[in-house]
Amino acid sequence: MRSLTVRRDGTGLCYGDESPADRDAHGVLWSRLTEAPGLGKPDFRAVHPARQRRAALNGLCQVCGGPASRTARGWLFLFPHPGPDTLSPDWPEGVLCPKPPVCVLCADTALRHCPHLTAPVAVRSRKPRPRGVYGDGYLPGPDGRLLRVPSDGYLPYGHRDSRWFLATQLVLELRRCTVVDLASDIVG
Repeated sequence: MRSLTVRRDGTGLCYGDESPADRDAHGVLWSRLTEAPGLGKPDFRAVHPARQRRAALNGLCQVCGGPASRTARGWLFLFPHPGPDTLSPDWPEGVLCPKPPVCVLCADTALRHCPHLTAPVAVRSRKPRPRGVYGDGYLPGPDGRLLRVPSDGYLPYGHRDSRWFLATQLVLELRRCTVVDLASDIVG
């Protein structure tokens, strides 16, 4: 059985047929989706949890799955231009990013096709580090069913609610950042 349920001791979430691969190194439970590369129709609005985590942890391109672009200035990340409500004086230093890096070829493709990358900003980070997860929190309801807990979706590693959280994306904190001009960064 692949259903999400409450642990027998009542202390958190689990799968009925859970395996060690269902949790990350911090003990957080991850959402399951079928692995079938090349089959079906891509849904660019949804992120495959296992592929996203693998790309973020291993410096792989979020689009093609090959090696992401890495230079002396760091890994390449793309962002929509930050609005005034998210722009801080030291942005992008310390930004929490659920998107893995990209390779140069896919960066060009993303800039041409992704509707979220209007007025894009290219950032190189020398120290992207896992800091938490994005997903949903749950609690057992009075009828025994799991109830989704409203939140902003981000949970830092080590948080007391991690036992009741189902992760869908790894969140990286980007450090030692440089904003780059993508055209000259690719050539140079």
